[in-house]
Amino acid sequence: MRSTTAPASPRFSDTPATKGFRRALADTFPLSLSVFAYGTAYGALAHSADHLTFLQTIAMSAFVFAGASQFTILSLLHQGAAVWTILFGALLINARQILYGLTLGHSLKHLRVRDILWLAHGMTDESYSVTMVEATSTRVKAAYFAGAGTAIFGPWLLSSSLGFAIGGLIGDPARFGLDYAYIGAFLGLLASQVKSGRHVVAAISAAATSTAAYHFLGTSGAVFAGAITAFCVGVYKR
Repeated sequence: MRSTTAPASPRFSDTPATKGFRRALADTFPLSLSVFAYGTAYGALAHSADHLTFLQTIAMSAFVFAGASQFTILSLLHQGAAVWTILFGALLINARQILYGLTLGHSLKHLRVRDILWLAHGMTDESYSVTMVEATSTRVKAAYFAGAGTAIFGPWLLSSSLGFAIGGLIGDPARFGLDYAYIGAFLGLLASQVKSGRHVVAAISAAATSTAAYHFLGTSGAVFAGAITAFCVGVYKR
């Protein structure tokens, strides 16, 4: 007698999309730890500077979701800068995301535009770095890109909340070295990406340009100048 039992459907956890998502979480996990550290520093600074409420602090992490820009905004608020100055400074620092999009775009051409629109919010320095490594060996799937972004977005929100909550206890984050966590994370990203002489030239050129630009254009201009230099050197060397 033939069995009428329906065949078992594959477990959700075994789908290719879910496997790619989980693999991205694992690949990005080491960077998630550093993000948690300087996310805590951001929350503590937002509390100690007394310029943002808890909801404003979390809303900035959720909607701006850009560590360098958020630290810059806190600094400009502390200086009493005008709204347009704050907006321009944040946008200038985040302009490097345009370069990220240009270099990663060819690996995402197979994705639908509507998917890219929401996935783009999760592209940070860390998730971009991990996704670029993935793109060197295979075609990047939407699930992997989403996993890399989630691995950064989740810890950033959680650590921002924690930092604000314990900001009064921490006082000055520099006492615990939390101010260096952001720099350390970027140095780690740089070290993982330098794999050829061309990369070394791009890194040194960008460092020299950004250092010179800092004296004339400040932090925002230095970041953008360094990013443009690295991009141009990379294109020229190709």
